[in-house]
Amino acid sequence: MEANRERKLRLCGKLFVSFLKIGPTTFGGGYAILPVIDKEVTERRGWLGSKEMSEMTALSGAAPGGIGVNVAALVGYRVAGIPGLLAAVAGISLPTILIMLVLCAAAAGFSHNRYVQAALHGIKPTVVALIIYAAVRMRKQALNHPLAWGVAAACLVLLLFFPIPPLFVLAVGVVIGIVAKAASPVGDPQKASPENKGDHPPM
Repeated sequence: MEANRERKLRLCGKLFVSFLKIGPTTFGGGYAILPVIDKEVTERRGWLGSKEMSEMTALSGAAPGGIGVNVAALVGYRVAGIPGLLAAVAGISLPTILIMLVLCAAAAGFSHNRYVQAALHGIKPTVVALIIYAAVRMRKQALNHPLAWGVAAACLVLLLFFPIPPLFVLAVGVVIGIVAKAASPVGDPQKASPENKGDHPPM
């Protein structure tokens, strides 16, 4: 019991440190942080497999709130339960809070500075690149079937060209997924394919 408690405390410490390092990279919005979290959690730490990380990212995007904090909460809970959730959320939130306090204090004097404006213009395209990279990483796990491609294309058209709330689009995806799961035969090879088997590395 004592050894298990110490192990969980060490995991909480590692979660806090990992997300404390990740936190300052959220500049530009939550989706820009996904590649950094993915690499830290699946490749560097080996806490989760790529499929499980993809599923958590999808759940985090569907839930209210910032996706970065949502992912941190799910990862922390999966790795070390409630203490892990609190450690991960504290780690990812603390740098952002401190940076925003500093920026707010300095905003009045530097908001119109040409160098600051030039830096912001340079950061915007890098944020777009990070979001696209995150989408490409998720595609390997999410778009592995013709139906998934069709759903993604239809939802993209709805979001781009129609005034439809994103929550409605998410609900449509949920319904289609449930119907497809119910209609698929028990021996569907898609379910048994290696691509759909996520790794569950020891923690």
